[in-house]
Amino acid sequence: MNLKQLTTFVRIVEKGSFAAAAEALHTTQSTVSARVKELEHYFGVELFDRSSHRAQLTAKGRELFGMSRHVVGELEQLRDRIADKQALTGTLRLGVVGVVAGTWLPALVGELRERHPALELRVEVALSRTLLQKLRGAFLDIAIVAGRVDEDDMRAELVGEEPFAWMASPSLGTPVSPVSPSDIARFPIIAFPPESYHHAVVKAWFKSGGVRFQPSITCNSMEVISRLVADGMGVGLLPSEYYGNELSLGRLQILDAKPPMPGAGFTLVSFAERATAFASAVSVAVRAVTRLRRGPVNTPGDQDVPRRPATVPGPGPGRTVRRRSHR
Repeated sequence: MNLKQLTTFVRIVEKGSFAAAAEALHTTQSTVSARVKELEHYFGVELFDRSSHRAQLTAKGRELFGMSRHVVGELEQLRDRIADKQALTGTLRLGVVGVVAGTWLPALVGELRERHPALELRVEVALSRTLLQKLRGAFLDIAIVAGRVDEDDMRAELVGEEPFAWMASPSLGTPVSPVSPSDIARFPIIAFPPESYHHAVVKAWFKSGGVRFQPSITCNSMEVISRLVADGMGVGLLPSEYYGNELSLGRLQILDAKPPMPGAGFTLVSFAERATAFASAVSVAVRAVTRLRRGPVNTPGDQDVPRRPATVPGPGPGRTVRRRSHR
């Protein structure tokens, strides 16, 4: 048994299929299958139920996953730390979408600063389409965008998922649980603009409930949207783990949406022909700060919308919510 086999097994379970795991590991599906067979031969048990079309674990497979995911995470972190010996210098032009800027960008900057103290960072915040255009025009070195990127000339790495939830001010008088697309449509909706990733996600969610999506206000700033929502101007889709302070103070409340809203997946993108040490350094840092946030990221058809909706949990007993001071 080796680390590659164990990592492959964990990725299959995390991503939901052999094909998705192969893509995440930048290898072929046949290689993934071979590693699983080697692992099964080593333990002398079947880890997956072959009668199912999906990657369903057997009882022994569930037992192995429960123990191995933590082992793999620790070993990957150790590998990243030891391998990351060469501190980088120069200027890194990094583009990120607003959701990343408002959530884990500070942690990413801190990680890069710790690993590469001489590196100068120039951060630009914009919508995914704008970032990809600037990446193509060589105005950015690397971009972290929402959704999935399938371009032959680009190097793309799925790096995690941020849970989102509908939120409103208690003063707005919205029902809390459960709320359907038609329930939310009765109130003013504050949303990201049509060219954004989230607009397509929300539009698809309303369509699933047979309701037309008609936002009252659109804005490309998550901070502005959150302030408008907290002031009772309407309902908005916000990252559920970021507004713990507003939730605890009663300025915001989570609406238990049915069906649940999908989370937002993020992709680290650079040009394959311009791949540099910068891309590798950011990849290592992103993996470090998003290691516990990884989730399945898929795109049906021609939309950048996750295939499998992720249940958006609200704060509750035993749940840790990141605290944030209101600005």
